[in-house]
Amino acid sequence: MKDQLVTKKILKWYDLNKRSLPWRKNVSFQKRQYYTLVSEFMLQQTQVATVIPYFNRFIKDIPNLKALSKVQNKKLIKLWEGLGYYSRVRNLKKTAQKIIKNFNGKLPDNFEDLISLPGIGNYTASAILSIAFDKPYIPLDGNIERVLKRYLYLKKERDIQKDNLIKKKSIFGMSSRPSDYAQALMELGALICKPIGPNCKKCPLVKKCKSYKNKNFELVKLKKKDKQTFYKVNVYKKNQTGLAQLVEHWSPKPGVGSSSLSTRAQKKYDVDY
Repeated sequence: MKDQLVTKKILKWYDLNKRSLPWRKNVSFQKRQYYTLVSEFMLQQTQVATVIPYFNRFIKDIPNLKALSKVQNKKLIKLWEGLGYYSRVRNLKKTAQKIIKNFNGKLPDNFEDLISLPGIGNYTASAILSIAFDKPYIPLDGNIERVLKRYLYLKKERDIQKDNLIKKKSIFGMSSRPSDYAQALMELGALICKPIGPNCKKCPLVKKCKSYKNKNFELVKLKKKDKQTFYKVNVYKKNQTGLAQLVEHWSPKPGVGSSSLSTRAQKKYDVDY
């Protein structure tokens, strides 16, 4: 019952406040699948406001999966120019080609087949299933993760591990409108539960939000493990006969100290003297 109340509050807020985005247009089922696929690839590591004009140009010039699978690379890269992370668009084309070849031209509607496609991981597969196919998945993107951390006041290292967050997101429950609900949670994080200065007064979850009760909205991030990079410096010395002799030297930085050969990362430099 509690889950249903949370779900209803979030959806009510979404219905009143959702943004008008081009991939949310009321289009045919087939177009919705294509729009979702393209937009999710574009939104990987890129903000919505930046993506909108690129998305509009992209679907105008490449309106469906068949066209995408055959488009010339030069044109494809030109349409993507400025978005960066070009591996995304190369994977998008490869995905379209695989869908045409292996799935009869239809975007797969199950998790296993989706993650077998280039550029599609757990998050993107979950987003496609919920948004395009209206299946009960909650994709854990940065926005939803932020809402979850604040709502439950997750501050400890073990609490914010990805596996734990995936378990904890069940607190949001499920809805009979899975597509809208997944987008509602994302929208809540994007518009209300912002990284800095969350607008708590307009949040539908404020009464139950533990971060609001504690008046502490700081987000704890996982500590990155230090990775030391070692460099291999090839030093060439001339011997008495005038021939160059190679002396290998390892160091954390070129020219600083020596180190073991058993290193994780190595960069090579040639020095001749």
